[in-house]
Amino acid sequence: MDKVSSRHVTWVDLENPTSDQMSALSQKYMIHPLAAYEVLTATYRPKLEEYDEHLYLVLHFPVFDQKAQSILRREIDFIIFPYNLITIHYEAIPQLDDFQELLAGHEALRERTFGFSSGHLLYRIISRLYAVSRQELDNLEVKAKEIEEKVFSGHEYEVLKEIAYARRDLINFQKALKPHQAVLESLSEHGKKFFGNDMNPYFNDIKGEYTQVWNSLENLREMLDTLYETNISLLSASTNEIMKTLAVLTVMVMPASLIAFIYSMDLDWIPLRRYPNAFVIISGMMIFISFSIYRYFKRKRWV
Repeated sequence: MDKVSSRHVTWVDLENPTSDQMSALSQKYMIHPLAAYEVLTATYRPKLEEYDEHLYLVLHFPVFDQKAQSILRREIDFIIFPYNLITIHYEAIPQLDDFQELLAGHEALRERTFGFSSGHLLYRIISRLYAVSRQELDNLEVKAKEIEEKVFSGHEYEVLKEIAYARRDLINFQKALKPHQAVLESLSEHGKKFFGNDMNPYFNDIKGEYTQVWNSLENLREMLDTLYETNISLLSASTNEIMKTLAVLTVMVMPASLIAFIYSMDLDWIPLRRYPNAFVIISGMMIFISFSIYRYFKRKRWV
């Protein structure tokens, strides 16, 4: 459990809390029993609940996992008192830990960030997490541009897996952020009653930052979808060319194969069978027929 305090506000952060820790916190900060019980297990649906003494907010944020090398959804629970803020998460969130360490080491920055109520601190934390999301989207956009260059440089097969991984990360992004809109609307409404009208511009700013992130995500999704469809079209065209070439080769070889099959039969009445130069004549006939078919296809511009 990490704790950072300013003159007015205290921020407590817990990772994967135990029942004993939550019991101690509940007694110290008067956390509602229902909220104290819910934070012990992960919640898959973001929400905001209002209790007599505090607000209980659950949000999921996309976080890049170094081990999995992909974007994963991470839950953060906020228990919001007027002058105390408790954050709870079940896996490590480096961006949140780094922010707390930064504030712990810089008093002037800590006082500006914490402000005069936990609402200011909540605004700063969520804004920072959205900023991290924008950075991750920028990284995905760089990958998308690299994929675009490969798609149009003849590496259609190689980029299939890269496109799939990028779309998977974007799907995880979308799953994490899509429910935020309704929850932020509820936070703006309840936050105004909880903190007063002074916090209203901050909550509106949070909604604006969310809209920017979501618009960037939608633009990137459209870009990746277009790249995927373009890559599939190029692959289909390439496959069609291969199939056409194989079909032409099959038609060219078929008459020669038929002639070879006929002369392989042990029948005395087959023409030229006993002729001294039969091999040369038959081979020449096979080559002539195959070449004639090729010239016909060439004239029709099929090859």
